[in-house]
Amino acid sequence: MPTTETFEHLVAARPDEAPRIRELSRKLADDHKEAHYFLSDSDGKGLEIPPSVFRILVRAVRDLSLGRSVAIIHYDQQLTTQQAADILNVSRPHLIKLVEDGKLPYHMVGTHRRIRMGDLLAFKEARDSERRSALRELRKVSESLGLYNGEK
Repeated sequence: MPTTETFEHLVAARPDEAPRIRELSRKLADDHKEAHYFLSDSDGKGLEIPPSVFRILVRAVRDLSLGRSVAIIHYDQQLTTQQAADILNVSRPHLIKLVEDGKLPYHMVGTHRRIRMGDLLAFKEARDSERRSALRELRKVSESLGLYNGEK
């Protein structure tokens, strides 16, 4: 899990905010693709929220309502190997092996390796997809052998 040093501005909801955030999350969960949303101040002056910003807001509110911390980072952010390892939840030596084996792109900044956030997220998605596929296959084999019936 990323540490607070990984991102500059990691935000977590305070306990006293939780009920309001859950309520907001429920209201935003409804399908409002055609609706227009506005921010307004106490004087009623409003500004329309662009759809891309609204999608980020909905995601952030949902994650906060689930007790997760949220950080907004840019896709081209350069990460240290330790930051990248933290995001993948692996050790730094394991991450270095991935880099040296050519499985994860990097570039050098002086004598230090840097990994672009976009490359790291693409690697993580591919890794997670392979894991899900392997688990589905394992489940099929287990079911065919009568070792798994899908009940919890």
